Amino acid sequence: MKKAISFFLFILSAGIFWGYSSYTNGQFDYQVAQFIGYIFYWSVALFIISLFAWILNNKKYKIFSLISLVYILLAVLLAYEAGDGNGAIVSFDGKDLTIIFAGLYSFVSIIYFIVQFFKNRKSSDHK
Repeated sequence: MKKAISFFLFILSAGIFWGYSSYTNGQFDYQVAQFIGYIFYWSVALFIISLFAWILNNKKYKIFSLISLVYILLAVLLAYEAGDGNGAIVSFDGKDLTIIFAGLYSFVSIIYFIVQFFKNRKSSDHK
C-alpha cells in the first residue's frame, strides 16, 4: 500500500508537470494555472514525505494519510481563495501560502516520523 501511494504521488507530480507545460502552449487562464501550480507543489511535497512515511505501521500510516488529505484540501482551498493577495503592505498570495503550508506540513511530518522511529526502536529493544 505504501509503495503504491508513493508511486501514485510520483506519477501525479510528473503528470501535473507535463500537463502544465502543455497547458501553457494554448489559451492561458491565470487562475487555472495558479491552481495547477498549488496542486503540483503539494504533490511533490507529499511524494517526498511519503518516502519517510514507510517507517510507520499500516494503522498509523492510514491515519496520517487521512489527516494529510484533509489538511491539503484546506490548504489548497485557502491558497486558491487568497489568489494574488489583497494588496496590503504584508500580503500573501496563493503561492506563498502554499509554500508556507507545505513547509509547515513537511516540518511537522518529519518530526512525527522521527518520534515514531524512536518509539518503534525503543519498543523493539524491550521485546
